[in-house]
Amino acid sequence: MKSIVIIGGGTGTFTLLSGLRKYPSNNTVIVSSADDGGSTGVLRKELGVMPPGDIRQCLVGLSYTQEEMKQLFNFRFNKGSLAGHSVGNIILAALEKIAGTEEGINLASKMLNVRGQVLPVTLEPTVLSAVLANGRKIVGEHNIDEQNIKQQVASIKGLQLKPNAPANPKALKAIEAADAIIFGPGDLFTSTIPNLLAKGVASAVNKSKAKKILITNIMTKFGQTDGFKVSDFVNVLQKYLGGKINVVLANNKKPRDDVLKKYAGEKAKFVEANLKSGKNLQVIGQDLISADVVKKASGDKLKRSFLRHDSNKLAKLIWELV
Repeated sequence: MKSIVIIGGGTGTFTLLSGLRKYPSNNTVIVSSADDGGSTGVLRKELGVMPPGDIRQCLVGLSYTQEEMKQLFNFRFNKGSLAGHSVGNIILAALEKIAGTEEGINLASKMLNVRGQVLPVTLEPTVLSAVLANGRKIVGEHNIDEQNIKQQVASIKGLQLKPNAPANPKALKAIEAADAIIFGPGDLFTSTIPNLLAKGVASAVNKSKAKKILITNIMTKFGQTDGFKVSDFVNVLQKYLGGKINVVLANNKKPRDDVLKKYAGEKAKFVEANLKSGKNLQVIGQDLISADVVKKASGDKLKRSFLRHDSNKLAKLIWELV
């Protein structure tokens, strides 16, 4: 059985897992410990727990239990004192208090009949900060992720993670044993790269003999990847990785005009697939857009993209590469 490590988190990783779970692979997801938005941010602040949101989504993505159990973990209250909270986030927070971070995740995995594993990149919560080209510093993943579109945007010059925590040993072990390591899809600066800032992760990826695959986003993200083309995603990832990747999966199908118009209101644009295969880099450009337009769950206070990759197309490509 092939071992695949996905470094990311959030809805992009959930989409990918929905396709990969149909293949006989052992999937490990490594998620950031710096998430501090929405329900996750509230639980982290009030209870001092690890950020549960990405862990929950990925556990559900790896789950082989009945559909109702998955719906339970993803159910989000839309009114009352629990408004904005998902049931799964609360369960994970409670399990951490009962049994500790790692055993709490293991118990949730058993509840959901998970095949594979979800690992926080560090075993303590961290804070992500971004230094912009204009000298401004933004503290907190949520503040970086949801910048005010009325403000003038400046590119991200660098990212910092505090405390400078060592990587989860299980995450390093999974990277070492991987046949493929996948980056994305998801927010480059707030979902993917923060994992590479944990001590030991970038080095472990570079030492690994696994095939290293980047899935670039369909649309840019205001305040993070403004004006980015596929080549920019590759260059930035390799900068923080301190090494090279082997394969890029890029969507080359432009979304419908009505969809582009919706994204224009968020100052997001289509990511142009401007890169071609070279001596040490294979670029696969295909129509990777899902036909389904996603509606945000009632009670969800965070901004969400409504355009998604096609999970089955992504999974098929990855399986052929592995």
